[in-house]
Formats: sequence, structure tokens, C-alpha cells
Amino acid sequence: MNDVTLTFHGAAGTVTGSCFEVKGAGQTILVDCGMFQGTRSLEALNHEQLPFDPKTIDAVLLTHAHLDHSGRLAYLYASGCKAKTYCTAPTADIIKPLLQDAAKLQAMDAERRNRRADRAGLPPFIPLYDGKDIAKLHQHVRTVAYCDENHLDNGVSFRFWDARHIVGSASIEINIAGQRLLFSGDVGPGRSITCTASEIGGYDHVICESTYGDRDRELILVSERRETLARHVEEVMAAGGNVLIPAFALERTQAILEDFDALFASKRLAPVNVFLDSPLAQKVTMAVMRYRDSGTNMLKRTNIRFIQNTAESKKLNRMTGIVIIAGSGMCEGGRIRHHLIRNLPNRQSRVLLSGYQVAGTLGSVLRDGAKRVRMSGHDVDVKAQVATLEGYSNHADRGGLVAWIQDRTPIRGSVFLVHGERSALSSLAETFAAVPDLPGAIIPALRETWTIQPGKKATLLIPGRPDAGELTASRDWISKLAALRHEVEEKLSHQTNNKDREKLLAALERALASV
Repeated sequence: MNDVTLTFHGAAGTVTGSCFEVKGAGQTILVDCGMFQGTRSLEALNHEQLPFDPKTIDAVLLTHAHLDHSGRLAYLYASGCKAKTYCTAPTADIIKPLLQDAAKLQAMDAERRNRRADRAGLPPFIPLYDGKDIAKLHQHVRTVAYCDENHLDNGVSFRFWDARHIVGSASIEINIAGQRLLFSGDVGPGRSITCTASEIGGYDHVICESTYGDRDRELILVSERRETLARHVEEVMAAGGNVLIPAFALERTQAILEDFDALFASKRLAPVNVFLDSPLAQKVTMAVMRYRDSGTNMLKRTNIRFIQNTAESKKLNRMTGIVIIAGSGMCEGGRIRHHLIRNLPNRQSRVLLSGYQVAGTLGSVLRDGAKRVRMSGHDVDVKAQVATLEGYSNHADRGGLVAWIQDRTPIRGSVFLVHGERSALSSLAETFAAVPDLPGAIIPALRETWTIQPGKKATLLIPGRPDAGELTASRDWISKLAALRHEVEEKLSHQTNNKDREKLLAALERALASV
């Protein structure tokens, strides 16, 4: 019997939480074990018990180091997994500081939540994992090279292909029970380096990311990207404000620093002070530089400074005319948040968003034009300009994904679309319908299990979670409550007198009482 099952434990109907389980030929393989990011409802999934028995996993295959693909690996081993985790050498180097930082943030968040008065009497909030769990994970990490075929038991094998997303990123081919599967991971722009031309095409089933599946981006040259960055900085410096750049520690920070270094070297931009306020990004930068020779001199440039501790970070709040790069890229955590609290009310300052903003994150709320946001218990007015820096994406757009999938045809069974919001998933499915030698795309829901066979269309075996649609909605009830609260406050502030304000409040009270 060649039946194999494929279960979508994450990144189904949403961008984050990558985790796919393949069972067949007596083997259980996990592809990625990432964190959910976005709305509070999605993030709460991270703290649920894993929806499979970690002790039954025979191998873990990790596409790349980003936390939405790797962020729950240590939790997997804390829960009893004893399998080897296979990844590229750069990924193995980078996940250690990334997970250590994630554990630190979880511990701080847990302490903060447990102190809150509204949690009195409730069970304590416990972090997913700690340093010991990360060390346990790394005892099981094994590095593999691109193109090499690696063998598991019962004739099952896997191969890593270059995905051109970030350093060390991979698409993963699995050969199991007479079937050839391909998990795209995150696909980068441009053509990837292939192993041999005869091997790249012809799969039974492909699981393809869809992050930018609903849009084609205009090609932006590096020189144009740098010119845009320089103009933003010059305008803000002339106004006497600060430039804040929320940036992911991995790849995005390095690209931005390289751009600043090039602008300073060419004298296109005066040597303004650029502060990297992220201990994690510093560690990751050092790791990335070991695998990439970009010719940059940024580590020696005196006006590019790495902030070393919290005291130095707080000093930045008393400075103007500077650039601050800090995590996280979606403004959901890290030091960028206290810089935002102090700079968002300042009309002279500017926030430059340099990466994808998952629906429901603070970054997406700022991008969409919010006039007030709730941060760390504070209502913060947004008077600073918010702009998007184009040209830094490490994701292929719709055209890039079409080119990627065309290179891998014919596909004899099914194409599953994952890692996308609803609009991106449905749009890419329509686009793929016009690609020759490509079956109709399937958009799986969270926790669905499908039976897959050689050369046949997949069939649904187990339906997904009943609340999958609610969980993967772009806005959950918490986000809607925050928006409603802001709308009520706006309405009240625009009333001309207190009598009218009392009438409005009375109407709201009657509406609540009628529910």
C-alpha cells in the first residue's frame, strides 16, 4: 500500500506556524515546527499541547531559521521528541541565538502576565521552553548539504534544494512509499541554484508557499532601494526627528546595514548615527557574515553602532537626529516597542516598515493608518509618518511563484497552497489554474489530514479544526475590540458637550444590556 498521509498543523489558511506531518512507510516526518504569529487567537495556539505525539516523530526536516518555521522546535524536544533535526549548516548556526532570544522574551512575557491583577487566582503563565530545552534540541541537530540524498529507514529519503530565501534556506524533497513530495519552504526571488537539471521537475505532490500570491511587485534595483532609504533619512534629519526601522534580526537587518554602509561609502548620505538596538540581530549578523561575503565594511564603520545593553538602549530615547534599527520586524516584541512608544507621537519622526506585516500585528495596524494604538498598557497617538520600504523582500511574488512551480512540472497529483492569508491563497490558486501540467490547487485548513498516493489527486481524510476559519481570520475579537474602543473614544471626543456624551454612553449601555 502506497498511501501516505499529510497533516497541516500550521501555516494553513495563515502565513505562520509552519508545521507539516508526513506519515508513511513506517516513518513519521515533521517538516518545520514554527511559531504562530499575528492575532492573539493565533498566538494562543503556540501554548496548546502539540497536536501529535512528539515521541513518535522519526525525523524533523527544517526548511530555514525564521521563527515561524523553527520557533517551537525546542518545545517539541521539551515535549519528548527524540528524533534528529536535519537542516543546513547556516540554519543550525542561526537557530541557536534565535531560539535563545525567543526563550528570553517568553520568560519576560510570562513574568509580566503573571503580575497582572486580572490574572489573580489563575494558573501561572509558563514559557514554552528555556535554555535547557534549546540545548536538548541542539544535541539532535544534524547538518546536511544541498543536493545530497539522505536516507532514513524503510527506503525513505530526503534532499534539500536551494530556496534563495535567506542564508541556508531550503525547499525539501521527500521520497516516500513510491512518491516524490516537495515542500517549498519560503521561496526567494530569482532562480535558485539547482542540483542537476534532470532532477528538478516531476513530483507527485507539491506544498507551495503563497505569501505574496496575490501581488506582483515592481522590480526595484538595489541602487533605487538605497536612494529611497537615503531620501527618507535626509527628510527626517532635516525635520529634527528620528528614523525607526523595525527589522527582522535575520537577513533584513543585514541588508539594511549593508545599504547604509554603501550609502556612507559613496558619500550619498552624510554619516548619521545608525544604532542597531538588538542583541539578537548582532549575534545573527556575525553568524550570517560567516556564510556571506558581501564586501561590506559595516562592522568597522564608527557611525554604525551596536547597542550592548538596556541602559544604552534607554539613552537613545533622549536623542534626536538618529536612525534606530530594532526588532521585531512586525513590532510585536523586542526593543522597537519602547522606541515606538516615545517616537510615534512625534510628527518629525518616521517609521519605515521593511518587511511583510502579518494581519493583526502592530506593524500591520500602523501600515494601515491607525491614528492610535495600544502598546504595553498605553494608548499611543500616531503622529509620526509611517512608510513602507520596498525592495527588501526575500519572498517571491506571484510571478516568481508561477516561475518556481512551472520549473517543477509536471505535477501528477496535487498542489497544496500554504503560508498565505486568504486573499493570497485564493488569488494564487486562480493563477495556478492557468499553468499547464498543474492540477487544481488545494487550500487546506488547519489540522486537515489528506491521503496522498502516487500520481493521484489527494483526498481529504480528516477535516480541520471547527474553529480554523475564526483562528485564521485577519482580525480576531481582540483586534476588533481595540478598534471599537478607539472608535467609541473618537465619537465621544467629537461631541460638542458632556450632555451629548452622556447620551452616547447611555445608548451603548442599552445595546450591551440587550445582548
